[in-house]
Amino acid sequence: MSRTPVEASTSVAIAGGGPVGMALAIDLAQRGVASVVFESRAEADRFSARTNMTNVRSMEHFRRWGIADALRENDPVSPRIQRDVAFVTRLNGHLIQHFPRAYEWDERLPIASEVAEWAPNEAIEKTLRARAAQLPLIDVRFGHEVESFEQDDEGVTVRVTGPDGPQAFRSDYLVAADGSRSRLRSRILNVRMEGKPNLARSFLWHLRAPGLAEHWKASPMVSMTLFYNEDRNCDSLVPQSGEDQWAYFCSPVPDHMDGDDWEACRDMLFRAVGAEFEVEPLEGGTFITHSMQAPRYDFGRVLLAGDAAHLVSPMGGFGMNIGIGDAADLGWKLAALVEGWGGSLLLASYSIERGEAARFILDGCERNQAVGASELVREGIEDPGPLGDAVRAQVAEDIRVQKARQFKRMGGQLGYRYSSSPIILRDGAAEPADFEDYVPSAAPGNRAPHHWLKDGSSLYDHIGQGFTLLVLDAIDTEPLRRAAAARGVPLDVLTPGEPDRAALHDLYRAPATLIRTDHHVAWRGHALDDVDRLLDVVTGSSAWPAAVTR
Repeated sequence: MSRTPVEASTSVAIAGGGPVGMALAIDLAQRGVASVVFESRAEADRFSARTNMTNVRSMEHFRRWGIADALRENDPVSPRIQRDVAFVTRLNGHLIQHFPRAYEWDERLPIASEVAEWAPNEAIEKTLRARAAQLPLIDVRFGHEVESFEQDDEGVTVRVTGPDGPQAFRSDYLVAADGSRSRLRSRILNVRMEGKPNLARSFLWHLRAPGLAEHWKASPMVSMTLFYNEDRNCDSLVPQSGEDQWAYFCSPVPDHMDGDDWEACRDMLFRAVGAEFEVEPLEGGTFITHSMQAPRYDFGRVLLAGDAAHLVSPMGGFGMNIGIGDAADLGWKLAALVEGWGGSLLLASYSIERGEAARFILDGCERNQAVGASELVREGIEDPGPLGDAVRAQVAEDIRVQKARQFKRMGGQLGYRYSSSPIILRDGAAEPADFEDYVPSAAPGNRAPHHWLKDGSSLYDHIGQGFTLLVLDAIDTEPLRRAAAARGVPLDVLTPGEPDRAALHDLYRAPATLIRTDHHVAWRGHALDDVDRLLDVVTGSSAWPAAVTR
């Protein structure tokens, strides 16, 4: 390997400038940590990813990063398109089932600080890039690709190719967020993904069809239209911008179909719409759906994040969103290590926590993938009159029972927990988790239950950049304050006003709760007895020997 002179150094190098890499850089910068992001694409390159949904949990992180409203403003999809899901026989045929506001809500939710935003990848990347450009601690290098790295006890030497030839950078840590085909993961780290490969052969085509909206007869124009007809093709249509660009998706692809054959896919689209129309393919083709993850995400000073760490079925809209959760978990831990108050268990805890969350979500999306038009369509679904109406009513009920979890998945967004983490002080309380329905719980490891305060602000708006002690009853916080200050651990103490305490008591069931900056509960209890031990555990400086109930 050539010894290219080291050009510059930074705290964190990030391979991959997609949503996950950019999100991590933003999280770090807001904590005062510098990073350099290497993105192989040129800045002007178009990249039509399968991402459309920034879910509730990710939008809560976007709120922390100051970009939730910006994403809504950048959404290019026409407001005439309702953020619903519709199942139809064909676009000019019959409506079977309708899920209103499946992807967005106008009104705020009591259980969350944000609502989801259905906007294509174009808007997501535009929003994240604009925020990164505002933060001087982020150095984004488009047209640069990380080729290899070498790590030692002091840091990582990252070797990059770019427009000016080979370069070398020195960083404390390297994060591989270079996508599902990550060469850093497979070739350099030699990591083998585990799980269920080849879950389905799928295709996705991005296309321009200015007149397609004129053929919308069976339902209003919506964010996602799924075709359930006698072809049983498992295909769907998703708007991408205005009313002229669309994504046509199919999973699994029928055995007789070649998903790379645009003319064959176009003819299938014509059958799904029920008419022919002018259409231009922009890009697309076949891809394989997997449900897999790396056995661990931490390899010394090199970490995996996003699709480089896990691959998920798109049936549920979690692909990018798991990666945003990775960035939120990893950002504060890397900052703690760079700043010197984090312990040696933090990087291992990243693997454990995010691995557990990914397993929970991958399992739910696998179950979504297993049920589609091939399984639920019945003979006569396109028949006119009462007989056809009866078949469609039965299929609608089957969809409600067997398919709704794909669109009713708040538990998958807000309900995952870190039950095995070495930096959580568990208290033995029940930890509910359900992929469909979310039940708020302040059990340590869970996302802290949300509450809108009487002044109109979100409880999360008052969570600091380190740990926040939520105090609901008289308790001596001074020992913890002093111990945190002595260690350099950022600690805020939040004592809500009297009008909010009763509701928070019902949610938290303890006088005091220690909440991490990523909103997860690290500890709750009735007394702050051994504050040094508490800080040892939650900062990753040592492991608690046994679960203790306070």
